[in-house]
Amino acid sequence: MKGFIQLRTRYWEIGKADESYAYIPAIRRVRRLTGVDNTDPLLGSDCVPDDFEVWRQKLDSRMKIRVLEHRDFLVPKMYVPFYDGYNYKKHGPCFQVEWEIRPQWVLEIKINDPNYAYSKRIIYIDGVSLGKGGNFRLNWGEQYDQKGRLWKSGGHMTPSADKQGFQRMFNYVYMNYQTDHYTVVSCSPDHVEDFAKVFPLKDEFFTIKGLLKRAQ
Repeated sequence: MKGFIQLRTRYWEIGKADESYAYIPAIRRVRRLTGVDNTDPLLGSDCVPDDFEVWRQKLDSRMKIRVLEHRDFLVPKMYVPFYDGYNYKKHGPCFQVEWEIRPQWVLEIKINDPNYAYSKRIIYIDGVSLGKGGNFRLNWGEQYDQKGRLWKSGGHMTPSADKQGFQRMFNYVYMNYQTDHYTVVSCSPDHVEDFAKVFPLKDEFFTIKGLLKRAQ
């Protein structure tokens, strides 16, 4: 996966699909991802773009969402301040973390699109209010195929945040129950202090040209 990079543009219009492009190092080409491409495994892994951070799929008017329950679950503790003790070479794909019992909202999302890979998703969202230390984090998600069978699941392993509550680092695990295989992804921070100074964003970053510059 080294050298892989993706650009995804999301539009506010609910009926307008995302535009996704990816630079594939193996073929040294930019490929446009459309439709089912966003549920295709990336580079032989169990990770797919629409499952990033548990759920990256765009909402649309065909979906039907209902709350299944609101109850306590055992989940990995959010590290505040930023936890930097993880080393893949030392700990491997999994390592002991602190756990805590937290209330979760359990939502069922029926996709209602026979051309999409999944028939529905079950997601688990942090149920603590923001004023009491909550963060609305999606802790876990389950995906079911068009025959209603559990196919995949995934979620956070060691989420971290700064004192302001911004999430900074994650380790994700993606499981494929039908192939009995899983992938662990260690992600870099997506928030740092003085982000605009450290990583000054320009319009060119959000173009194919900018994508290729970063890939090179």
